[in-house]
Amino acid sequence: MRNILIPIDGTERSMKAVDLAKSLYTPESVNIVLLMVREDIGTMYSETEMEKAKAELKSTLDAVAAQLAGYSVKKEVVVGRAGDEILECADQNNTDIIVMTKSTKNGWSQMIGSVATHVVKYAKCIVMIVPENGAYEKAARKAIKCNHMDDIVTLGGQLSLKPSSCHLPVQAGICVYQITMMEGRLRLNHLAFNPDGDMWNLPPKNKQPQHYDLKQGEDREIRVEICVDYNHRDKIEIVNPSMTAPLKFHYVVRFESSFD
Repeated sequence: MRNILIPIDGTERSMKAVDLAKSLYTPESVNIVLLMVREDIGTMYSETEMEKAKAELKSTLDAVAAQLAGYSVKKEVVVGRAGDEILECADQNNTDIIVMTKSTKNGWSQMIGSVATHVVKYAKCIVMIVPENGAYEKAARKAIKCNHMDDIVTLGGQLSLKPSSCHLPVQAGICVYQITMMEGRLRLNHLAFNPDGDMWNLPPKNKQPQHYDLKQGEDREIRVEICVDYNHRDKIEIVNPSMTAPLKFHYVVRFESSFD
């Protein structure tokens, strides 16, 4: 069981860290702490004003937590310098991994943000920095595209320089994937297209499961319905959730029906 800390700053970009955590970890494998830090609250001298500001942050955290249904989520609101408070929270909660977003401005400190720079420099645990403003989505599109109907694929861990994800062949209609695990573990994500942001991050239609998890030695047949929304077919993404251990699997795809 891993302990994950996700700092939230109230912006849409910080939700990318939540999306990444959901894509990598099952509810049974992690405990998640959502943290919001209010830095300017020290200039408020009215206790009523301060409590109101904290309440607003708690409301934001409640909305974020709602996106993590099924996960063990702890919400914290603190006052102070963001970088220091993130590190303090990580220590107090025995955090294994901090997942946070970055900015895309020029220069090292501004490239990943001054807060993220501080956290990366002083954290005692793994820090995963998620790009913003489309950078993460562009990186995701660099995942290996598997074009063969029968193949063996090896993926690196999240901290590896090698690709840690791939997309299996899809066709509108019923697709069946026979997956044999040879090494490591994987998560299969069934993702639908989201026109808001031009990315694949929505759950599939018809109450289909969004995730399937397999480990070494398993041989499983996964049957899905690939739908088309806004002229974009669903994607079947394979992710290696391990930080360092490689993933190796054999897949065979067959299309039982097509609506293209």
